[in-house]
Amino acid sequence: MELKDLALLSNGSLQGNTVEVSEFSIDTRSIKKGEVYIAIEGQNFDGHDFIRDAENKGARALIVSREVTSSLPFIVVNNTLDFMETIAVHNRSSFSGNVIGITGTNGKTTSKQILSSLLSKIYKTHKTDGNKNNHIGVPFSMLNMENQYTSSVLEIGTSQVGEIKNLTNLVKPNIAAITNVSSGHLQGLRDTDSIADEKGDILKFYDSNGIAILPRDSSYFKYWCSKTNSKKVVSFGIHEDSDFKVINASIDVENNLTSFQLMHDGLIEECSINGVGIHNTLNAAMGLAICSELGIDISEVKEALRDVDFPERRLSIHKSIGNSILIDDSYNSNPASMKRSIDVLDSMPKYKKICLFGEMKELAEDSSSLHSEIYEYAKDKVDYFFCLGEDWSGIKDSGETDFRIFSYQEELYESVKKLINPNLVKPVVILVKGSRSTRMDVIADKLKN
Repeated sequence: MELKDLALLSNGSLQGNTVEVSEFSIDTRSIKKGEVYIAIEGQNFDGHDFIRDAENKGARALIVSREVTSSLPFIVVNNTLDFMETIAVHNRSSFSGNVIGITGTNGKTTSKQILSSLLSKIYKTHKTDGNKNNHIGVPFSMLNMENQYTSSVLEIGTSQVGEIKNLTNLVKPNIAAITNVSSGHLQGLRDTDSIADEKGDILKFYDSNGIAILPRDSSYFKYWCSKTNSKKVVSFGIHEDSDFKVINASIDVENNLTSFQLMHDGLIEECSINGVGIHNTLNAAMGLAICSELGIDISEVKEALRDVDFPERRLSIHKSIGNSILIDDSYNSNPASMKRSIDVLDSMPKYKKICLFGEMKELAEDSSSLHSEIYEYAKDKVDYFFCLGEDWSGIKDSGETDFRIFSYQEELYESVKKLINPNLVKPVVILVKGSRSTRMDVIADKLKN
């Protein structure tokens, strides 16, 4: 698309010569040569402050909301976020391929990666950039949504009431998928019922021939079905009545694989997915269900599961100190994802298990009880439960697990080091997890060999 065309669509004013543009950036820290830099104004930052940085890194043009001095051509618009939404609406209206919208408390980014990998075996597939799933990220991801692609996979998140509705109305998926619902972002949404209702709004906006892909295991399954207005529903899960049913799942830590069988339409598919995590079999089942609904033979694409490029710090396996194994799951955390990580350890009976947990944030008044719930869930499954931060202080130690609360990362790290002995008879696995703000990634990196 030409820069002049973007100016025309957005009622902006083009300053300088028009150029051909195709890729965009809203962050000068990751901008690539030739991209168009969009200066977003947020509550705590102003993208216009980084225009010189964008120029120095090879930006091709600028989108700004006020006059600037630059050697690059630029478009002046009233509001740069409105500009992105305008272009997103234009691109969606002219897009002739399938649009799949994915939401849920956990697994959105992972499911997006899995599905886009599967579809890419057959089609050229557009997808959400990274994990950009909010009111800025969704329209940004749609800026290069063009008809060179056969399908688009878009991740839709929320932290407050009404966000799913607004973003789904922008995306207008013809296939809408929900991964799951659990406690998370409770500061913006009252409880899990509120979260389920909010996530369910993705089902209201897909077209008249739309398809809902829903987790049969969820207690909200029937409720979500009612929100589809009798449109087609396809289910996945371990539930006996799942249309795409996962059975016989197991993990292989040494080879970093999770294997499972998928039952559907009277068939059984033997599948293996890159990484460890039984929960990822459900994300894979959802992706394979969508492929099937698009007329793709599962046997033709299932091998792509072994090549999925998962986001960093999502149950990634590393060698660690003293010949131990590190599971780095430090990207983020909430109660459901904590339990899933613990389940991974529980499936490893040959190992001595050490949990290093940072706090779970955005849980509002439920924080203390939910942190205690995680300890109760883990205490009979792990050997050491080491945690960082005051939110764990309400726990009453009642299990055989070695339970300790630390105030400082260095103190936690040194305590773990003392436990690891290369001469130990039983191999050791260390799980590191916590909300992003707790910076458990720092500890994970120090533990990597």
